[in-house]
Amino acid sequence: MTVSNLNQVLVLFLIILLSAKVSAESWEFKEQSVAMTVAYEAKPLDEKFEGSKILLNTRYIANSEIDEVSEKLMCCARPSLPENMNGLLDAELHFGTDGADLEFTSINFTPWGTRWETDESNREKLHIEWDLLELGAMRYISDDALEVETYFEFSILRAGRLLSYRWSELSAYTVNMGMQASLGYAYAKSADRTYSSVNNPFAGIFFKLSLEHDARGELYFINRFVNGFSFSNPSRGHPAAREARVRFGYLYDIGSSFILDFYGEKRSFYFDEGSLPNLYTQSGIFGLQTLYYW
Repeated sequence: MTVSNLNQVLVLFLIILLSAKVSAESWEFKEQSVAMTVAYEAKPLDEKFEGSKILLNTRYIANSEIDEVSEKLMCCARPSLPENMNGLLDAELHFGTDGADLEFTSINFTPWGTRWETDESNREKLHIEWDLLELGAMRYISDDALEVETYFEFSILRAGRLLSYRWSELSAYTVNMGMQASLGYAYAKSADRTYSSVNNPFAGIFFKLSLEHDARGELYFINRFVNGFSFSNPSRGHPAAREARVRFGYLYDIGSSFILDFYGEKRSFYFDEGSLPNLYTQSGIFGLQTLYYW
């Protein structure tokens, strides 16, 4: 990537950050945020991508509105407060410090979503924190280290739930368990021209497990994978692809809306061509992230 192209990418990234409105609304596991990570990437397919990295992240919500609780549920169920959101944008960029090349791009956009948050006034030890439904979510990835030239997925829907367990009202520890399922269609193109482009439906799972202390932070484990499938035999010209991420780390809130995240992450990609040997690529990142949220 030339210096001119790099400057254009950075300007676009800054525009996204500066256009974000100040809000306390939340989506999935975090509020709106910006972050920078200093990291080291290890064991990629090509050794030239191994080394120190700079990662930039942002999350932006264009619009969020609190809806009214359904009157139909007031008499027979514990009501949940719905929050409707439009225009959720997640962006992640990886730069190699040697030459400052852009090596990884991830852009996620969800046009419509609703989150139902449960009433905090009356909670049992094991309770639902919230339910989430997303419609028409789109995801784009380009990953040089994994030889993924283009990966695009369209989720017809994503549906998830976050559960929490606290031993007692006086306990400082909380166990969080979250899961989200998705269904849609994906397109993938490898940088290795031996393998053809892949078009396939997919089923995906996102899973989170964490142990949180009120004052000492949170240990967490996250696993996300999207597995392509075919309605016919792959050897007859219907290949499939799988994209996955596994992450573990420690979050600590240092105050003033800043969070430190020490983590290790493995990402991988798998092409099943059918008539050719399967192409599996992977890489690991160890990083320290500083995140600001609002």
